[in-house]
Amino acid sequence: MKISLKTFQIILLLTLQACSKETAVETTDDQTTINSSSHFSFVLYDGLTNEITKLIVQKLEENYSRILNDLKIEKMDPVKIQIWNNETEFQNVIKRDLGTNFWGATGYVYGRSDVRILNRGNAAQIALHEFCHTVSIYLNSSIGNNPRWLWEATAIYESGEFVNPKTLEYITAGNFPTINELNTDYNSGNQKIYSVGYVLAEYIIQTWGKDKFVDLIRTNGNIQSSIGITVQSFETGWKDFVTKKYLAG
Repeated sequence: MKISLKTFQIILLLTLQACSKETAVETTDDQTTINSSSHFSFVLYDGLTNEITKLIVQKLEENYSRILNDLKIEKMDPVKIQIWNNETEFQNVIKRDLGTNFWGATGYVYGRSDVRILNRGNAAQIALHEFCHTVSIYLNSSIGNNPRWLWEATAIYESGEFVNPKTLEYITAGNFPTINELNTDYNSGNQKIYSVGYVLAEYIIQTWGKDKFVDLIRTNGNIQSSIGITVQSFETGWKDFVTKKYLAG
């Protein structure tokens, strides 16, 4: 999710493949509920219509099997996706649910089958990112922001949110963030994990393979027990990997 919930560990699921079942729509004064398949439903606020769900469903279906396969998950439960168009209303819900605001956040997962998203023109990508989080939780129910670097790196990598390291001044200057730095709380203002998360996960997978990446998630990012090296060696190896692949030449 695009938000750090340091004290919040009840995080789960976003969406699954759609069926050909006829869509059912129920509208009240403040929301529209759309039962679009046996796999998932949408609750739309602030005047949003069913049109917004079409690209989301397409995006999730295109990536669903791959993500579950990558993270060794065989089956997931149905889930509700709630979408707001008004940021103030969305933040009011965050404050109600989590006890504090996370300004700038565009999505989070709440409970086993409830995902909340803010529509900012890229709802399909936000939904895909959140879906990756929920798959991670099927693998390890305590992984939510524990640790943050791996929680976000997994979703960023699996949802294809690549940022070229050549565009990051601190990386080109050789100032790679440490694991501790990448674990910094969202509201601290440090958002570097969203820029380097892809190449961090890529380093792990290309060096040790997907099975070890899954082991890391299962062990809440315990680098020593999962891949057998110290955190310092891991950080050094990551810097060498990025430098050789993206910065050399």
